Amino acid sequence: MKVSLLDLKKEYALLENDIQKQLQDCFSSQHWILGEKVVEFEKRAAQYLGAKHAVGVSSGTEALLLSLRALAIKLKNKEFFDKKDEIITTSFTFVATAETIVRSGATPVFVDICPDTFNIDPEKIKKAINKNTIGILPVHLYGLACAMDEIKRIAKEHKLFIVEDTAQAFGARYKNEKAGTIGDLGAFSFFPSKNLGGWGDGGLIATNDQALFDLIKVLRDHGQVSRYDAKYIGYNARLDSIQAAILLAKLKYIEKFNSLRRRVANKYNKYLGKIRELTVPLESDNYYHVYHQYSVKVSKKRDELLKLLNSKGIESRVYYPVPLHKMEAFKRAKVGGPLKNTMDIISRILSLPIHPFLKDAEIKYVIDNIYDFF
Repeated sequence: MKVSLLDLKKEYALLENDIQKQLQDCFSSQHWILGEKVVEFEKRAAQYLGAKHAVGVSSGTEALLLSLRALAIKLKNKEFFDKKDEIITTSFTFVATAETIVRSGATPVFVDICPDTFNIDPEKIKKAINKNTIGILPVHLYGLACAMDEIKRIAKEHKLFIVEDTAQAFGARYKNEKAGTIGDLGAFSFFPSKNLGGWGDGGLIATNDQALFDLIKVLRDHGQVSRYDAKYIGYNARLDSIQAAILLAKLKYIEKFNSLRRRVANKYNKYLGKIRELTVPLESDNYYHVYHQYSVKVSKKRDELLKLLNSKGIESRVYYPVPLHKMEAFKRAKVGGPLKNTMDIISRILSLPIHPFLKDAEIKYVIDNIYDFF
């Protein structure tokens, strides 16, 4: 049996009519750059998230970068941060998180994660703060929100900004708030594999701050305050109308699809939770996990299990095998204390197939093979 990490063909088969209708509107209008579909998607995404403003951009990476650039302009009246400016984040994430901090002019400071959530540890954030600290960039990894109450309290006490990396957590909630709307800005990715994915790159920034909203709209379009008049060094970072159309078609299904992901996760949890060599993902009343990835901790023989599953046609991966603080690109970044949990998790984490269209027989096949292995 072949069990894939995701199945975009099944998604398209279900949504084909909705998608084709949205695309036909684009074909008829021929408005491809910041057209009606982009405006409509921004409005509907903001309503869904419960944010005052949403700005469609070209990728999740640019969503992070534009957020940081807008903060530099608003808070420091400078286009870029200085190297001495420090932004605290996690080393256990995708490259873009720290890459955008560097591109904004600032210096990443990596701190450790919580062993049960895989997300940034608020206690470690507190210990890393100094006179050069300007902000916190938490990552809602795998679809689970960070402990935002504590992070907000720390930020308020030390007058720091918060940019939420919500690339993997569209629709996730912390208590009664959607991830990506709790800090100053939330950056989302619509890479095709995401819970809400386009047919290429795309992203979104959510904020309740009017000044930041206005700055981001300028920065995404070459820094122009009016046509052919650039005030800032900006980017060609606009969301294409065709991607907005596809995302509009998919947006109305996001709650259903996230619920189906949770259904798969609950089945995994019920049976895999009985295997003493595995630790299944955290579930709590405070968190609504949307399972962009279903990732377990394996106490021993992780690599052997990975090899076995792939040999059986069960697509499984390690997200992420190399922490950012060990990469050459970030050798000038700072590390705020020993990252013991980060290094431990990297040697034990394993992501299993999860998507809204997994059949019960496929779920059972995955579970049975893991039971057989142990």
